Amino acid sequence: MSIREKIIVSVMAAAVLLGGYLYVGPVTTGSRPGVEKQSDGPAFDFAQKVIQQLKEDTSLTRDLFTIRSAERKWEKDPFLKNDTLLSDSPKHENPDNATVSTDTESDWVYTGFIEVGAQRLAIINGMEYTSGDAIDGQGYYVRRIHPGQVEIGKPNTPGVIILKLTENEAISGK
Repeated sequence: MSIREKIIVSVMAAAVLLGGYLYVGPVTTGSRPGVEKQSDGPAFDFAQKVIQQLKEDTSLTRDLFTIRSAERKWEKDPFLKNDTLLSDSPKHENPDNATVSTDTESDWVYTGFIEVGAQRLAIINGMEYTSGDAIDGQGYYVRRIHPGQVEIGKPNTPGVIILKLTENEAISGK
């Protein structure tokens, strides 16, 4: 047995002996010398006061209302001045929609499609949109999202703009 192994075995034996002594040794029921036992009264009273103040505080109710309001689905975009609806179809849609070519809005590029559960996201010009989201301040919105294309519409107009999926290599010129 090498010196290193003897040291390890002796430290292990000392630890086992100390653990056995503390486990089976004399039990002290009093406090240790030099340590005062403090009463839990002030801390408990403080905790009770804080709990009572939180129960009486109405700002938590207002904050909870604000959070729940923000989580609800918005009917219209509050950041746009027009009345663009955030739904899958505009208010008054004509059934005979004519398809408009993508040359009318060549500055929009559909570069990605994400489907999480029932929700579909389209990435247009680097921004994520769901069905019904307004694209710009001119009233255009995302009508439908498909893996290969996105339909863009404008309320009260029969035309539809179709953006085909563009691969990243074609955009970057590789």
